[in-house]
Amino acid sequence: MKNIIHALFGFVGLDVRLKSRLLATRNEEKRLAQLTPWKQLLRYNPATILDIGANDGYSVKVFREWMPEATIYSFEPIADCFRQVEQVLNETPPGQAFHFALGDTNETSIIHRNQSTPSSSLLPMDDLHRDEFPHTTNFVDETIQVKRLDDVADQLQIVGPLIVKIDVQGFEDRVIRGGERTLKMAHAIIVELSSYSLYQGQPSFADVHSQLDRLGFVFRGTVDQMLSPHDGRVLQFDGLFENLRFQMESQSKESQLANVVPNK
Repeated sequence: MKNIIHALFGFVGLDVRLKSRLLATRNEEKRLAQLTPWKQLLRYNPATILDIGANDGYSVKVFREWMPEATIYSFEPIADCFRQVEQVLNETPPGQAFHFALGDTNETSIIHRNQSTPSSSLLPMDDLHRDEFPHTTNFVDETIQVKRLDDVADQLQIVGPLIVKIDVQGFEDRVIRGGERTLKMAHAIIVELSSYSLYQGQPSFADVHSQLDRLGFVFRGTVDQMLSPHDGRVLQFDGLFENLRFQMESQSKESQLANVVPNK
């Protein structure tokens, strides 16, 4: 009887270990699937990253996986999210977090802080957003500071190559207008854009494309995208815009990236 009991416990222990390993493998596969689209940014060999709309610091973690030595300047207006970003950057330097939003004016404003903080915006939410994501219905207003990127860039030690990520829930055109001088320095800009109106008064893809075209950028495709949970259509996507002035320099690096893997 004892031998049978020991054998049963041994089998259960083996089963638990196998399930644990399977779960770990699946988690690692999921992690790599989320990280891999961002590998293409390595071709710009960024020394500085402007992380505009940092939320809880997830984007910092993604950048750190591929670009551990880049200096990251993150901008996040929501108080508790800012503290999370600040902690992430303190744990994974070099970089600095700034507690304000970026726009085309220097002012005090109101952000609609959503219960799902990635959906927070300075613009009112459109019905489609609530229909697609019912968990984003509730929000509270929070007073924040808004500044122009070109007015704060002198506080930053921007060393090229520079890439910029803009994830501001409908405020993209204002961020660009307030930072044209600085954005012209970037090798590439990644902008989260909507295929459908999710926030009232947000710019269309054509609007942002036109703005960046005037600054010398060309659209190169998407880095990542968000699909409708209802019908699978693309609701948002991270558009990649490349500065034509640096195109040849970037292309010369492509052949060096095949064997690069993210940090463990």
